[in-house]
This record gives sequence, structure tokens and C-alpha cells, in this order.
Amino acid sequence: MTPPHKSQHNLSILDIIGFAAPAAPLLALGLPTIMFLPQYFIRDLGIEAGAAIFALARILDVFIDPAIGGLQDRSQSKWGRRRFWLVASCPFLMFFVWWAFHGLTPASGLIAAIIVVFALFSSVASMMIAHLSWAGELIPTYHGRTRVLGIVQFVSLIGQVGVLGLAAYVQSQPGATEADVIAAMGWFLLIGLPITTLIAVFTARESPTPPQVHLNVADSLRAVWRNRFARRVLLVDILFGFAQGIAGTLFVFYFQFVLGFETTSNLLLFVYFVSGLLGVPLWMWVGRRWGKHRGLQGAFVYTAITTLMIVILPAGNLPLTAVAMAIAGLAQGGGILLTRALMADVVDADELETGARRSGLYFGLMLTTSKLAIVAGPVALVTLQLIGFDAGLGGENSASMLFALSAMFIAVPAFFALVAAWMLQGYPLDETAQAEIHRAIEARHTANV
Repeated sequence: MTPPHKSQHNLSILDIIGFAAPAAPLLALGLPTIMFLPQYFIRDLGIEAGAAIFALARILDVFIDPAIGGLQDRSQSKWGRRRFWLVASCPFLMFFVWWAFHGLTPASGLIAAIIVVFALFSSVASMMIAHLSWAGELIPTYHGRTRVLGIVQFVSLIGQVGVLGLAAYVQSQPGATEADVIAAMGWFLLIGLPITTLIAVFTARESPTPPQVHLNVADSLRAVWRNRFARRVLLVDILFGFAQGIAGTLFVFYFQFVLGFETTSNLLLFVYFVSGLLGVPLWMWVGRRWGKHRGLQGAFVYTAITTLMIVILPAGNLPLTAVAMAIAGLAQGGGILLTRALMADVVDADELETGARRSGLYFGLMLTTSKLAIVAGPVALVTLQLIGFDAGLGGENSASMLFALSAMFIAVPAFFALVAAWMLQGYPLDETAQAEIHRAIEARHTANV
């Protein structure tokens, strides 16, 4: 018998890039839902509860994402598990993207806005969980997963950079409005989603699912809790997410109000994302050279150091600040890549214990922790407002308030990144341990045939 997945080991770089293609529009969708759509709902559609709708949808995702992942794990079809859900979710996501970016009007009302946001978030979660689960199973070796998920992360950053560049281009056109920016991003997603999904499903083959033990909800949750690797990786993910959430929320405030880049802060953000894209191959190499958890520790420490160095940047010096953002951004993709690669190994440990391959559940939990972590940004902003910071005053805030902004933007994310690095000290699921687990799983599959 040919061992499961064996034929997938020979996938070329071009094959993996084709498989990774849906990550571009899927991750590109994340930026509008954080940076553009909430303001669009409030300002252009007159839905004053716009920000609250998006916040509530993220809170409900805590329950919805793992449920979607568990449902996908339990499903069977002649088209496979991951491939089926990737394809089946795509038209639903396209419909709700069209509705959110083009179909809503000021007359649509609050109920329509709530429906479209909740459905949009659920649809994108379904596609992302299917794609990430498939990515973790495509080449089920320690470094094979780093390779696949590294290319997925690289492609996803291309999508993010592309949608940011498109937004900047549309904004630069005479007479352009925020509604025009939203419409352009919507078309970017509507064109990209079906094309990239087709490329993925015709490029990569999903290996047959071996016989599975089906666990009920209570047994599933108990198995997750007993998995010490899962608890550790999810905690690390949420700590790093806190750092990213706070830095992302306060980025524009700090660079505009403290460093004086009133009209060029978005350019600096673009530089940061492009640098993150270019840094992905570096962290793939680091993970392969020293192991994924050590590489992830390095990415977190690097993030902390470069974040702390922002404090020495002189106000108004755009070239120097742009170079600093390029240096700091190199680790942006590495943290996400290596955390996901560790989670793919965690799924192996769970399968050895339970007999069920539950990539969907675990990546659903990881999406949940990532979304929960984003809440740290608004919490940080509210904390600043409670002690007297006023965004409306801009750089006219008192020196003590600008110092508080600086401390929240620089010191707090650096602290969370260092704690995340410390949490990985002595992480036991390394290449040798993963190989032993994989051999035990393959032996079980062979014995069950």
C-alpha cells in the first residue's frame, strides 16, 4: 500500500504556489474589515453601530470558527474534505462580499448590515479553515509544512499589499471617495476568489482520508484541553496577536501625532507590509535551519527589539523612518507562518491520541485566538482615552498623553512579544518528536487497511 500523502511530497514550488493562491484574496479581505468597512458603514451608510457590528461578529467567531472546523473534520465526500469545503464556501463568500462592498445602501438599514457582516465573517472562516487545514496536510513532514505554509503566507501578503496598493491608487484619483475605494476593493476580491480557488483545486490533490474515529463535542474539547502542545501554541498565538493588535490600532496615531507624518503614515504602513512579504523566505530558512519553535522565538525577539528601537526615530525624517519600517517589518510574516506550522504538528499529536484528523478544529481555534487578540487594539485605545488622550487633538495632546501613546504603542507590544518568546523555551515537539509521531500514525493507517 502507498502511504497516505506520499505522492504529495514531490510537489514543486509552482505547484505549492498554485495551491496557495486563495490565500491572496482571503487575507486581503482582512484589511478592509478592520481598516475600511467599519468606517464606511458609519460615514457613508449612516449605520452608527457599524463598529459595534464588526466587534460583535468577532466575538461570536469565538464559537463559530471551531464549530465550522469541527464540522469540516467530520464531513466526507468524493471530492475530499478540504477541497469540498474550499469550493463550496467560495460562492457564498463572493455573494456576501458583493453585498457588503456594493449592495448595501443608506436605505438598507441595521438588520441588513448585521446579516451581511455575520455571514461574511462565517463564509471567510469556512474558506480559510479549509485552506489552512489542507495546507497543514499537504506535505505532512516537519519542514514540508514550513515550506507549504511559508508559501501560503507569502501569497497572502501579496494579497494584502495588493489591496493596500489598490486603495492608495484609487484614493489618489481626482474626486475619488471612500465609497470608490470600497467598491474597488470589492471587485479585487470578487475577481480573485473564484480564479484562485480554481487554480488551487486543479493544482493540488487532497490525499484520501484514512478511517476516522468520530468524537462527540465533549470528547473533542477534552482532547484539545489535554493536548499540552495545543495549549502552548494557542497561548503564544494570542500573546503575539495582542502585540500586533495594539501596534496596528495605534500605528497611524503614533506616526502622525508623535513623529509628524500627517500625510505619509499610510506610505510607511505600506513599506512595513512589503517588508513582511520579503521577510517570509528568511523565516522559512530560519525555521528549517534551527527548528520552527526556535525560529519563532527569534521572530518574536526580533519584533521586540525593532519595536523598541522606534523610540529613537527623529520626528519628520521620512527616509530614515521608512528604512526603520522596512527593517521592523521583516518579522511580520514570520510570526504567523511559524505559529501555523507549529499548529500543524500539534494536529499530529492529537491524531495519535484520538485517532481522528482534526486540522479544521485546531485551525479554527487558531483563527479564534487571532481574532480575540485583535480586541487588544481597541482596548488599548479606550485605555488611552480614559486617561485623557484625545485623537481629535492630534499632536496637540499634552506631552504626558503623547508619552502614554508612545508607551502603549512601543513598550506594551514589545513586552507581549518577549513573553511569547519565553513561552516557547524548551518546546518539546521538535523535528525528531514529530517524525516519531508521524511514523506511529502511518503504522496505524497501514494496520487498519
